Amino acid sequence: MAPQDFMDSLYLALLEKGWTLNEIDSMDIIYYLKLLNKKLGEEKVYIDGVL
Repeated sequence: MAPQDFMDSLYLALLEKGWTLNEIDSMDIIYYLKLLNKKLGEEKVYIDGVL
């Protein structure tokens, strides 16, 4: 998945859950990705693997 496609799907998913654009833009994206990683049960995720 291309980086822009990933970010688009992330934003769309959060918007569908009621987040505002300002809330998404001001969140700690690295922490959010770590939380998603824990949910999936993976041990380590590197930003290069996401982008």
